[in-house]
Amino acid sequence: MGFYDGRCMVTGLALKANDPAVAVLLLAADGGYRPFTLGLYGIYNCYGTIDSVVEDTNSGLVWTYLVDRLRDGRLVVGAGEQLDPTDDIDILLEVVERNQLAFLDEFGSEPALTLDGAVVHHALIYQPVWEAVAAHHPAPMADGWGADVYGERLPDLAAQVVRLGAIDAFLAARGLTWAPPGESRQRYPTDLGMIYDLDEARSFVDQARRDLADVPLLAAAIDHSASRLAERDEHSDPG
Repeated sequence: MGFYDGRCMVTGLALKANDPAVAVLLLAADGGYRPFTLGLYGIYNCYGTIDSVVEDTNSGLVWTYLVDRLRDGRLVVGAGEQLDPTDDIDILLEVVERNQLAFLDEFGSEPALTLDGAVVHHALIYQPVWEAVAAHHPAPMADGWGADVYGERLPDLAAQVVRLGAIDAFLAARGLTWAPPGESRQRYPTDLGMIYDLDEARSFVDQARRDLADVPLLAAAIDHSASRLAERDEHSDPG
C-alpha cells in the first residue's frame, strides 16, 4: 500500500511519521480480536506499523516465542511473504501489517501470518495515550493471560501486564474494542493507503477533545499530538 498514516485505536489521533506508538499483537477470534502480547514500543513508520522497536525483555520474549512457533509450524507465513529466524521483530511487524490487505479485498486475501490458524494482527496506540491510561487506571489481565508467550518470565513483566490491563479495562468501559487499523468495526478506523493532511489531522485532535472531554487524564496526550502537528506545520512553511 506504500506510505500511509494511521490513527490511534483509543483516541483516533493521527499517527504520522516518527510519532511514538505502541503496538500490541492481536489474534482474530470469535468475530473480534484479543491481545496476546504486551505493548511493543517504537515509532510509526508510515508503512502501517512501527519500527525501531525498543529492545527489552518483553520484545525479546515475543520474538523468541514466535521464532519457536515458526520452527514448530504453529506460526505460518503466507505465500509471497518471508520471515526467518534470523530476522527481527521489526520485520515481523511488517509481515503482520500486510494482513491489513484483507480489509481492502472483498474477495479475501490469503493471510500473511497466522498462529494456530488465527490471523495475527496488531493494534496501534499513540504512546502518550498509552502512558496516560496506564498511569491512571492500572488493572490486571485475566488469570492465565500471557502464559503461552511469556511462561515463567511473566512475573518479571508484572508492571507491563498492568499497563495492558489498564488499556483493556479502559476500552471496555468506553465501549471500544481491540482492533487492527483497517477494521471498520471500530470507532476510529484508519483509511488504509491515505496520508492525512494537517487540517484533517487537526480535525482528529478536535474530535478526540470532544469524544474524551469527560476523560481529563487524556488531555495532555491530546495536546501532545496537537503540538507535534504544529511543529510539522512550522517545518513545512517555506517562509
